[in-house]
Amino acid sequence: MRRILNSPLSAMEQVAIGWLIVRLPAWASPDRLTAIGIAGAVITFVGYFLGAASVHFLWLANLGLVIHWFGDSLDGSVARHRQIERPRYGFFIDQNLDVLGNLLIGGGLALSPFVRAETAFCSLFGYQMLAIYSLTRMVVDKSFRVTILQLGPTEIRALLILMNLLILAFGAPVWTIAGVTFTWCDVAVGLLALGFLCAFLYLVAINAKRLRDEDEKPR
Repeated sequence: MRRILNSPLSAMEQVAIGWLIVRLPAWASPDRLTAIGIAGAVITFVGYFLGAASVHFLWLANLGLVIHWFGDSLDGSVARHRQIERPRYGFFIDQNLDVLGNLLIGGGLALSPFVRAETAFCSLFGYQMLAIYSLTRMVVDKSFRVTILQLGPTEIRALLILMNLLILAFGAPVWTIAGVTFTWCDVAVGLLALGFLCAFLYLVAINAKRLRDEDEKPR
């Protein structure tokens, strides 16, 4: 099955992964790397949750996002490099734990004082909609799209880290309009959620038409 990576950071990411996988110790098995990735999501959750006590806990959230990238990006790459792939088990565990990791990161953001809960969860739902789209494309086209419209998990983590750094530098003042309180982070995350939804609807529409035309061709 082809793995499709086409995003602004994918080239640099693959160079970094290639450098790391040949230097990892033998104990860094795919399963342990997957566990490290989930640990990173838990650390991110704690960092966001404790953000109400001090904004400086966003440094902990950023550390968690880096650890999450490390484990999530390297587990499959290490398995392929060492030729110890377990295709069905590995894919099953990876995809289901990705859902858990996404929930921890999105839930932590929702519990933070910087983004409204409904805004954070709308973004999480939109991201999961695109993940489901990717899995259905895999079934019908026999190719797995790690990135969609040049955006993938690495880019999302990078955007979250950038947002955290901007909060640390400039704060996240609360505004009130028509009785609704929000921050600039709500605007940013809300626009991201809207982008996810629009991308999902667009991609489903154009691919549904393509598949219908292909299935209806005279045999």
